[in-house]
Amino acid sequence: MTIALSPADKFWSMHGSFHIPLAHVTGAEVVTENGWHFVWNKLIGTNAPGVKIAGTYFTGDGIIFCDFGNGTNCIEIATQNERYKKLIVELDPDQDRDSIVAQINTAATR
Repeated sequence: MTIALSPADKFWSMHGSFHIPLAHVTGAEVVTENGWHFVWNKLIGTNAPGVKIAGTYFTGDGIIFCDFGNGTNCIEIATQNERYKKLIVELDPDQDRDSIVAQINTAATR
């Protein structure tokens, strides 16, 4: 699975795009994020809740990657045997997050 970041998102998150083997993806779900619970957990990246959350964060679940603005069209992808336990990314407004989550979950169970 590839998660392609735009040049601006690469700058804000201080990270490149992701290439994750499907065998390492354990599932995905639709989430809505406001970013406030990440405020004090940033390891590297940008932390402006409601504007841009992008980068590497430490949570009770381990190290996660976030890349979202207002957080209204986000998906969370859970992984195993990867540096990041979860990736939370915001899709473009014209993308159907339910459909994308279903596709990821179908591919991850194969």
